[in-house]
Formats: sequence, C-alpha cells, structure tokens
Amino acid sequence: MKRVVVAGRWDGGAPVLPTGEALDAIRRGVVAGASQPTVLTVPFGTGPTFDEAVADLRSHALFVRVPTRASSSREAGERVADSLRNGGTVFVEGGHNSSPDCGAGFLEGLLDVPGIDPRHPEAFADALTLAQSLVAEAGVDLVCAASTARPLLGLDSVLAVAPDLEPIEAQDTALTAALTQAFAHRPLGRHQLLDGADVHPARQRGSGAGGGLGAVIAAIGGRIVATGDLLSSLLGLEEMLDGADVVIVAEPELASPLLAESTLDCVTRAAATHALPVVAITRRSSLSHFEKAEWGLHGVFETEGSVTLEDAGCRVARTWLR
Repeated sequence: MKRVVVAGRWDGGAPVLPTGEALDAIRRGVVAGASQPTVLTVPFGTGPTFDEAVADLRSHALFVRVPTRASSSREAGERVADSLRNGGTVFVEGGHNSSPDCGAGFLEGLLDVPGIDPRHPEAFADALTLAQSLVAEAGVDLVCAASTARPLLGLDSVLAVAPDLEPIEAQDTALTAALTQAFAHRPLGRHQLLDGADVHPARQRGSGAGGGLGAVIAAIGGRIVATGDLLSSLLGLEEMLDGADVVIVAEPELASPLLAESTLDCVTRAAATHALPVVAITRRSSLSHFEKAEWGLHGVFETEGSVTLEDAGCRVARTWLR
C-alpha cells in the first residue's frame, strides 16, 4: 500500500479555498488515481495556513497571528498580555507587513499603554525594559514565528524593502537612528560576547516579522524562530514523512521572489532526508529546471486555474504511484 503526504498552503490560490479544503481535494484525487493509498494531509505555511496548521495544538500553547495587512500589532500584544497569568509558551506569527509599526503597537498592547513612539528612543527603551520584566516575572516562553527573514533594520529590512521587493525610496533616517539606539544592548542583563548584527535584536533575521514585533520579542527576552522550522518541530514533519512513498506539496504560485518567503524549502528538505520524490501542485510556475532542482522539486503540475485540484491529485497519483 502506497503512502502519500500532501503538505503546503493554498492561500491566495485559485480556486479560492482554505488550505485544508484544498489539500483534501488533492487527497481525494490521489485516492481516485491510486490503488487504496494512505494519504495524510498537513496544512503547512504562513498566514491563515499557520492558523490551520496549529489548530490541534491550541490546548498546549497560545498562538497569535499578526495579519500582513495589519497597520498595528497592538491586538497581538493585548492577547499576549491576557495570557501572561497562565505562563507556558506563546507563539506570535507575522510576516512582511506593508505598514510596519516597528513593534510599538505590540508594546502598547502588552503594557496596556497608549502612544509609544519609536522615534523617541528613551521612551521606547523604557517600554522595552518594562515589557522584559513583565515577561520574566510571568515565566513565559515568548516566541516569534517569523514568516519573513527580513530584519527590522538594515539595507534589506522591512523599512527598506516593500513586500513586493521594491525598494522604499523615502527613508526615515531619524526613525532608524532612534530604533538603533532603543534596541541596543537588549535584552538587559544579556552578556554580549560578540559584536555585529546577531547581538542587535533589530538586525536579527526575522526581526522585521509582524511589522517589527520580532525585534521587540527578541529584545524583551523572547526568541525568533523561522515559521517553517517551527512548524516542522511542532507538527513532527520528519516523523510524518517516515515510510512515505511520495510527497505532494501545494503552493499557489511557484516564482522565485514569492518562494523566498514561503515554507516550501522546509518540506522539501525534510523529504530529502528520506530520499522522497516531491511533486508540486500549483496554479502556475515560472521556475526553470535548475530552480526546480534548487527547491528540491522533482515534478511540477500546473493547474493554470482550469484543472481542479482533485483532478490534479489524480493525475499526479497516476504518474508517481504506478
């Protein structure tokens, strides 16, 4: 009996479906195209798919998401503040927002105060100090699930590059200088052994997630983990792939700029450790043969918006599960 794992995301794809429904349609196609296969579906991705991926884990930890279109991260801070009395682990997911608030909203919600201005480094630093004490006293393991690798500060930061990868021409140098000062030597009490980007919270990879709340979480004693790596650990992706015959990964569009912010590589990397073939189902792909190999893909099926996901799953099964 063949075993198939269908993983990935379908946010923004065509047809417009929640990821779970899209993966289930592919599953039905695989069942129709192969002889009694065992098919496991795994929502795996950022944004709304992240919510679906962790749905069964919410009794063990708090999961908060900052939508990429949100202009403020205050609501996320408020939800984290409400959870502090319970301790445990809190995960806050966020990507490359078009209107980063530099984590000020998150601090406002966490501390229940108005109007923290990131352009005033002394006030911002004081807020970071209070937040660090609050989190430490609560004994909470605060984690930023970074769905972008971009930092808050730097030439490739969320303040310098828009989500569409176009450069942001109007740079607020006063803001950058204030943030550099406010985040310096954070979290307080940390023994700095090295100099450079890795010890400055606002220059860490992923610190620009959620509009900059990644930097705030790192500065107040939390940690930043790439969303794909986090989901791999929480869901036990390696164990799911053990004994599988093929992996089908769903991704709405296979294009290099978009894939840079995806979790596709986490799935293909895990599959590679088990020497499993990976076939992508996508609406369209602009990847060259070389790029497909770089991303660990052995095959790509494009629906072009005219082939149903169920039919796509069926065709993939007939090709790869003979």
